[in-house]
Amino acid sequence: MPVRNGSKFRGLKSLSGAKTDPMSVHSLKRSLLFSFLAVLAANGAFAVSPSARYETRMVWDPAIHRAVLFGGLTAIDSGTKLAYELGDTWQWTGNRWIATYPAHSPTARAGHLMIFDSARNRVVIFGGRHGKTNLNDTWSYDGNDWTQLFPPTSPSVRELSAQAYDSARDRIVMFGGYLQTYSADGITLTETPLHDTWEFDGTTWKQILSDGPNVIRPALEYDPIRKQTIMIAAEPTKSTTQMYAWDPVAAKWNQLAPALLPACALGGEMTWQSSDNTILYTGAVCTDSAATEDTYEWDGTNWTKIALTLFAGRYFGSALTFDPDHQLAVLFGGANASGILNGSTFTYANAIWFPVSDSTYPAARSLFAFTADPARSVIDLYGGLNESTSFFDYWTYQNGVFRLQSGTTGQPTDCSSPLTVFDTDHQKLVMLCDSSATLDFDGTTWTTYDVSKSAPPQHRFGALAYDQTLKRTVFFGGYDDTNSVYLNQTWTFDGASWTQVKKNPAPFRTLTSMWWDPTLKKTVLYGGLGRLTANDRLTRFSDMWSFDGTGWLEIKPALTPGMRYGASVVVDPKTGHAILFGGIRVDTDANLIQTQVYADDMWEWDGTTWTKVTSSILTPPGRENAGFAVDPYLNQFILFGGYNGTYLSDVWIFGNGQWRQSTEVLNRRRASH
Repeated sequence: MPVRNGSKFRGLKSLSGAKTDPMSVHSLKRSLLFSFLAVLAANGAFAVSPSARYETRMVWDPAIHRAVLFGGLTAIDSGTKLAYELGDTWQWTGNRWIATYPAHSPTARAGHLMIFDSARNRVVIFGGRHGKTNLNDTWSYDGNDWTQLFPPTSPSVRELSAQAYDSARDRIVMFGGYLQTYSADGITLTETPLHDTWEFDGTTWKQILSDGPNVIRPALEYDPIRKQTIMIAAEPTKSTTQMYAWDPVAAKWNQLAPALLPACALGGEMTWQSSDNTILYTGAVCTDSAATEDTYEWDGTNWTKIALTLFAGRYFGSALTFDPDHQLAVLFGGANASGILNGSTFTYANAIWFPVSDSTYPAARSLFAFTADPARSVIDLYGGLNESTSFFDYWTYQNGVFRLQSGTTGQPTDCSSPLTVFDTDHQKLVMLCDSSATLDFDGTTWTTYDVSKSAPPQHRFGALAYDQTLKRTVFFGGYDDTNSVYLNQTWTFDGASWTQVKKNPAPFRTLTSMWWDPTLKKTVLYGGLGRLTANDRLTRFSDMWSFDGTGWLEIKPALTPGMRYGASVVVDPKTGHAILFGGIRVDTDANLIQTQVYADDMWEWDGTTWTKVTSSILTPPGRENAGFAVDPYLNQFILFGGYNGTYLSDVWIFGNGQWRQSTEVLNRRRASH
């Protein structure tokens, strides 16, 4: 299938520890900036965790007693063929993540410097990259908002530098990094390692050394007990591990030669552990290292390899910091040698990397079922997927709260690509799985029907609607993975069995938007991705069709929302109008060049005409395959999750003509001094 919703990963073009090739700095390629949100209130948003990423950064902020994470890089998205630098800010409370939306924010970036300046109680960011551009701007974060600093002197543009905060001297020490340049045609990338040393005194940057050790992928950490900044890095030709200590008086790096060094130093991370006064080193990916990760601790004289009893996995480009409130190291993100990104959070203590999750909120996901049940005044959420997991969990959403449900009778445990609708005549939720398994749910019991004799074919990305005129559930389209074909079959379910309707099919497609139209009294579909006939070229559709129970008839309004697929649609119970949001939209420029973008626009269909809907204050970030339903408890539109180069878990509410995000107030505690 040419399009899969969600990330499609490209493997490493050369593994980090190759003995003959130094590491390619960006083993997972990227090409476009993605700014998550420009301006929002500085409250925290209900969202379970940051999406999977690598080359992200995280530091502990003792002033607010939380870890702060910013930015990173997604994998290649198969929908747009791009990867995205991220510009989101998150806080880790010690047991959960909270998305924050400061009034100001640095440009989205990856591979940046990020450190906590304890003398000024602020997080500092420097450099990194977005798109094909290296950066050298400096920003600070006070727990509420980002502020750009304008030092009179700054290092040259760079990414993937290493940094540590020398608290005894009140200096941020930065070493090296990479300068990326492109050929005139923008295709060939050259990555030049840098070996200079700079210090930042809170006001300006000063170059201390122009040419330090000839190493790549450095990691720095400050040892406050021994008042020493140490470096772990790789020799550029053989990728062997080297270690140095910074001498600020002599302005030189002194090489250290302990009996043991970490086996791999390409993309690893370090953090100071006040629990036992050691430096923790973990991560990195090398071809000649073990499949599971190595974890080491430095006591000022020797490295000790930890005999782990529980593993996190071997990743490079992760974010690592230490939480002194809970006496635990915290690890998030990274990429493994196969190019698969990590979206999990781990804590470390006593030789154990422990996975941490928030069981009170559904994980970020796409392609899930999200349907209102007015009989029970809830929205039902089931299944979906993200970069690492296929979900078979069942949640309800009511009055702004998600609740995990696990005790219902007959609850499905293996329904992939779930589609659900609410049968208003039988007052039940109807579910169709990719295997054609068919169930209904009355709020207490799931009933599975025997559809072995007649049912829709195995499929993914089809469409389902409950037709109140026909008093039947209608299924259309999808993609058959077994035979690699788009489908144009139409089936109806009467509450007991499926019947195929073969007359006058609509064109072959998947990811179409489909609903029962109260004005037309018919099931209607819009857009999608597929083929006019089985032998035609791939088409992004902008057409509309209606179904009367015997076949499909094309509708031809004067204006449409344009070519798109994966858009979300809900029917407003007050007006009977269909509201369509987002999807992957196809835009055509003046030169007739088509570009796929994640749409953030919303349209209203009144049975005759499409009208674009505007929200003057905020608009959710564009996305495809989000959940969109009416909360029957508060009679508001609820938008949840989806995918836009990264998997989402945010909740947006639309009411009275405006969008707003479901947020929580962050209770901040300032450190005593």
